[in-house]
Amino acid sequence: MRGGRAYAATLAKDLVGVEVGSVSYAIEVARVREIVKPHGIIELPRRRDFVLGVAEYRDQVVPVVDLRSFFGLAPQRSGRRTKWVILEATEGVVAVVVDAVLDVFSSAENPQRAVPVLDERHRERGIKSAYRHGDRLVFLLDANQLAAPAADVPRDEPSLLPSESP
Repeated sequence: MRGGRAYAATLAKDLVGVEVGSVSYAIEVARVREIVKPHGIIELPRRRDFVLGVAEYRDQVVPVVDLRSFFGLAPQRSGRRTKWVILEATEGVVAVVVDAVLDVFSSAENPQRAVPVLDERHRERGIKSAYRHGDRLVFLLDANQLAAPAADVPRDEPSLLPSESP
């Protein structure tokens, strides 16, 4: 018999499905603070193109990371389905731009699968593993890896803007 609290607990919906390009990804529900419509971005000088700038979110200034650019995809105009997923990461709060939010589902439905290393940027892309959800293969993203580029300033990058110089 399939029932009872123990079974229900294993099927708790713990992943949020998102889409970037034509690929399905997932983010752990525990890392998602909120899903919001995109709003104003303030562009600041930056080295990484996929960090779009910063935005105000509930009295905080948070970096905004475009996952299309992060994964090397061509830019796309924001549409009705475009969302910001506000994540809590070790480095702090960050907004990641996704093409669409699909659904919330359980990782317990199917076994976790390892993802092969395809190139030298594999680790920085933050793909932890894969799951089968319905008819899709879904790649689990590491919130800390998504937030790291917005917080990580290379040592050779100046820490002050020219207008802030003494």
